Amino acid sequence: MFINYRPEQLKTAKTEMDDILNGNRRQIDELLKIPSKNYTNFIRPMMEADMRINEFITPVSHVNYVNNTEETQDVYNHCMPEITKYGTEMGQRTDIYEAVLAVYEAEKAVLTPAQVKVLEKMLKGFRLSGVHLPDGQKARLMEINLELTQLSTDFFQNILKDSDSFELIIEDRKDVEGIPETDLKAAECEKGWSFTLKLPSYMAYMAYGPNREIREKLYRAFCTRAPQNAEIIEKTLKLRKEMAEILGFRRFSDLSLERKNAKSPEEVLNFLTDLAEKSYHQGKEEMEELKKLANLPDIASYDTGYYSEKLRRVKCGYDEQEYRPYFEQDSVVNGLFSFVEKMFGITFVQVEAPVWHETVKVYEIYRSGKLFARLYTDLEARKGKRDGAWMNEWQTHHKDANGETVPATALICGNFPIATPDNPSLLRHSDVVTLFHETGHALHHLLSDVDEADVSGVNGVEWDVIEFPSQFLELFAYNRDVLKMFAKHHKTGEVLPDEMIDRLDGVRTFMAASGMLRQLEFGIFDMTIHADAYTAGEVQKILDDIRKKTSIILPPAYNRFQNGFSHIFAGGYAAGYYSYKWAERLSCDAYSIFVENGVFDGKTGVKFMETVLSKGGSCDMMELFEQFAGRQPDNDSLLRVNGIK
Repeated sequence: MFINYRPEQLKTAKTEMDDILNGNRRQIDELLKIPSKNYTNFIRPMMEADMRINEFITPVSHVNYVNNTEETQDVYNHCMPEITKYGTEMGQRTDIYEAVLAVYEAEKAVLTPAQVKVLEKMLKGFRLSGVHLPDGQKARLMEINLELTQLSTDFFQNILKDSDSFELIIEDRKDVEGIPETDLKAAECEKGWSFTLKLPSYMAYMAYGPNREIREKLYRAFCTRAPQNAEIIEKTLKLRKEMAEILGFRRFSDLSLERKNAKSPEEVLNFLTDLAEKSYHQGKEEMEELKKLANLPDIASYDTGYYSEKLRRVKCGYDEQEYRPYFEQDSVVNGLFSFVEKMFGITFVQVEAPVWHETVKVYEIYRSGKLFARLYTDLEARKGKRDGAWMNEWQTHHKDANGETVPATALICGNFPIATPDNPSLLRHSDVVTLFHETGHALHHLLSDVDEADVSGVNGVEWDVIEFPSQFLELFAYNRDVLKMFAKHHKTGEVLPDEMIDRLDGVRTFMAASGMLRQLEFGIFDMTIHADAYTAGEVQKILDDIRKKTSIILPPAYNRFQNGFSHIFAGGYAAGYYSYKWAERLSCDAYSIFVENGVFDGKTGVKFMETVLSKGGSCDMMELFEQFAGRQPDNDSLLRVNGIK
């Protein structure tokens, strides 16, 4: 039923991976011999073959992200090029394409909408793999895909190595005054206090560290990590441009949008630029307030986190540390699950299962008393673990080739403070928001009732609307009724007082325009550099020019943010980072409907689950939103919910 984690898998992964891929090749050759091919006897077994690959490689790649060692990297480096080679090879086989096309033409009138979507997705995938191209160009696409896979791996590994190798020791107590006690305890070392580029440590000093010179040292180290990635960026852009041209597109951004909801790079850039123009004036006002508080003639990027925290205390009456005792990690997780249970009528039950680290927890999920999904949580920071937070899908709800239902499994990962026998893991409210966000992704995958694997859960969902459920759920992390379910003092059990909850609403919109501009800068930069094969120097100039229109405080000249922009160079967001804002329109509008009807209104919750979450990628997300809301999305809700006038 559920696939369990196997620690020994790393030892045998190379051989097992090769066996799975070769077994798939043989199976597909046999399927092609079927005289009367149809959806059931041909398409379903094809999807099942792809599922075998995903179900095997997910734990291998996941452990490489969360328990990174030379061994995990070696296994990952073997498996990923083989999977890339297999995928490109299958996508370029004319015989498979013609067989899928024949099934589509013969059965599209009698298939379900989800099955038609599967076939249309497959056919587009073949075309974008170059199935129609001459052999020489097919071979070149294979080379490009393999090289891009390796460059992506190297880009990520360079960041991880530089993050893990940096350490700054502080010996003078006055240089750590004002840093929260929990963060200080985590930083304690033999010589004093050790701060690193891992996010919990880095953010603690940037927000509370009183020594400006030390903040600048940390900032410089963080934004100059992995300088060798400049060469990788140059090679990546050149290869992506060549790939696009081989496939008949002028720009890689055009190719990227073939699988997205937005219609053109120009439409995206107009959308982002319009938001930037509407946010800039308020962003400038916010920075003027910050400069006034700082009373510095040359406030710099490494000052903004520190003085923002001070301004937030003054303006919102908000002290992040005052809130942390109310957000003990286990209490937050349990409260979040209780909220989701109430909202969607499901139940979480913690169970024992093999895991890759002692802090990982496993939950099985029931609906109407029936077991239907499993969730793993891996929430604490540790050495060898990739920064940030994310959700991975492992198993996808679907019917296999034999018509048996396979349940869904997902993994939520974070880098929250480490719990010790003396100190519980006390989260920042921003951590709570992050946890809600990733849980939104997980629910989108786990609550699917679509039987076709390729469009079930997060599969088949257009990349620029995939953030809709996650951004939607994170807004509830500020809601009074929801907070009262879990925000309780870890020592006294006192519920977070109403006046402290009131302050959080101000925190949510605090410096919102500045935050909006920063995200828009990333999106505009991403879409712009994917218009051509730019050199590293040209990439820097493009970023500098964009910052003149989006950054109120320009970063120092040594800032090389792009060398750490793993979303677009080691993730799936190439010419797609705009997706966060594209989807946020839907998130803000849907949340407004819940607030209007009542957060715990059962009818609204069930309707959202049935019209959006359970449909996965089986239908266009804009259509699903309209089924839920009864209208098209209100774009102004994005600015309104963010507190931007």
